[in-house]
Amino acid sequence: MTKTFTVLLLLLLLLAEPLSRCVPAWVLPRGPHGAAITLEHLATHTAGLPRLPPGLLPAGARSWYSNPYAHYTPDRLLDSLARSRVRHRPGTRVGYSNFGMGLLGHLLAERASTDYASALQTHVLRPLHLADTGCDGLAQATGHLRGRPRPPWSIPALPGAGALRSSARDLLTCLRYLAEPTRLPDGSLREAMTEVLRLRALSNDGPRLPLAWNRRGLPGRDLYFHAGGTRSFTAFTGFTPHPETAVVALTNTNPTLHGTFIQQAYLLLRGLSGPGGP
Repeated sequence: MTKTFTVLLLLLLLLAEPLSRCVPAWVLPRGPHGAAITLEHLATHTAGLPRLPPGLLPAGARSWYSNPYAHYTPDRLLDSLARSRVRHRPGTRVGYSNFGMGLLGHLLAERASTDYASALQTHVLRPLHLADTGCDGLAQATGHLRGRPRPPWSIPALPGAGALRSSARDLLTCLRYLAEPTRLPDGSLREAMTEVLRLRALSNDGPRLPLAWNRRGLPGRDLYFHAGGTRSFTAFTGFTPHPETAVVALTNTNPTLHGTFIQQAYLLLRGLSGPGGP
């Protein structure tokens, strides 16, 4: 869920910058393709970075089953980038990366000369009047792992990958604007909401993707959806612009092994939006 807001912030602040203009030369990932990464690659999971940053496992070992990100601090982020090796030519292959999206959030906060939570609040959440959405300071449900209460995650170094809290009402409001951006009076946000779903080819032989969202084409409609979870919460958001349909499913329990909750939410979206499909 957080990632879909991070890419809106990207569209409002900058888009076409190469990574090499945003970080010192010494931290560019190793290998021949490190300098070719752009922020769009980070936003589409096509940068070739690993799923998790190098150094996270040792830092998170003592709290792996409660909050593995808690002790991975922002000062480690650029060092992790320097230790990374790009796995393929950017733009040619999708490889889901919390590291890449978290790095994107960090870079956007730097561009805004503030922290990620404040940048998102200023440029996205407040203009959309999403009062129940933010990274901290909100009342929230108690999460559970296998029936046992668990504290919420703290993600100090990678908030752009998963630190956001929200309500079903706020998420449905956001999906309503994504389905029909002309409802927004703010021109820059209206443009960002339109642009985020545009399919873009980031290389001549790569896939065509929206930013952050998954897309599945079905007869007469396109479904856009995103899902995620922590050790004690699971979330699904999805919509189709035509016919306009949206589903938000939230639970304060950990994701199941086979993703049953997320799968059922997706099937609900598919069924409500019309017949057909896989």
